Amino acid sequence: MSTISAILQGMHLTGAIFLEADFTAPWAIRSQVTPEDCSLFMQRPRHIIAYHLVTVGRCILMLEDGRTMHLEYGDIVILPRNAPHILGSAANVAAISANDLIHLDIKTRRAHITYGHGGERTQLLCGFLGSVTEQMAVLALLPDVLKLGADDWPAASWIESTYRYAIQEFNSPASMSGETVGRLTELLFSEAVRRYFVLHPQSFAAAEAAVRDAFVGRALVLLHNRMCEPWTTSLLAREVGLSRSAFADRFTRALGRPPMQYLACLRLQQASLRLVESSADITRIAYESGYESHSAFNRAFRRMYGAPPAAWRRARRYRPDSC
Repeated sequence: MSTISAILQGMHLTGAIFLEADFTAPWAIRSQVTPEDCSLFMQRPRHIIAYHLVTVGRCILMLEDGRTMHLEYGDIVILPRNAPHILGSAANVAAISANDLIHLDIKTRRAHITYGHGGERTQLLCGFLGSVTEQMAVLALLPDVLKLGADDWPAASWIESTYRYAIQEFNSPASMSGETVGRLTELLFSEAVRRYFVLHPQSFAAAEAAVRDAFVGRALVLLHNRMCEPWTTSLLAREVGLSRSAFADRFTRALGRPPMQYLACLRLQQASLRLVESSADITRIAYESGYESHSAFNRAFRRMYGAPPAAWRRARRYRPDSC
């Protein structure tokens, strides 16, 4: 994973905790880190990576497309592209904006939220990693959410214990520096990325290709960020500044498949995630995955997964797939 380490180092990430939150059920907030949240810690970032650490209790995280993730004490959830999301005690609780609840202590550069209705308690530490560089390719290849729990990865126990010690020190009168906590956050993100690429070798191959060839990297960012657009090889080539033949050759040599084949696989992988992690209607998933009709999506999905989407959804609990 030396290539990925070099990429992450080149992004010049700066990490910080900017918010401590204390909730009691029922509660729900809409959350997304803003450049203003980062302004006390660094110059305005070009890219923001958000994270939450559950220090007491449990909660759920919901993305805009309906995907839901359950979080418990000790879980750390990272949003590589700072996707807007809802945190709450249950899915049926009306969410309010976190910005309306934040109390900022300018002197300590710490923000606090206390909110809820007296039930089960949940505490979170919320923070960010910011980058002032333009290197977006690796972030584009990551999922919307990376979750780390103590049983998920070999380095979890010692990183988590060190991180918790840093938090205790950060809250004590003779506190550990915020810079130290930031460095630990950078380490957590690096380990999360490495773990993801170990489990998803196709994405790792794409990340390596993006690093080796800037034209391929730009194309991958476009495909992953604008997956639903009606891309053609010619249109992608024009966007990255190459002739069709030169682009198709470079992309195929870098990734072992032509651009449109890569895109088809990407769309179906994302659709399979949506099928299991959300209750969204299959027609909606088809459309939002770049398919113009339910029947076209059904045929493509059956070819790749061996069953139509509805049957596959009923029969299968999610585990990572590769093409």
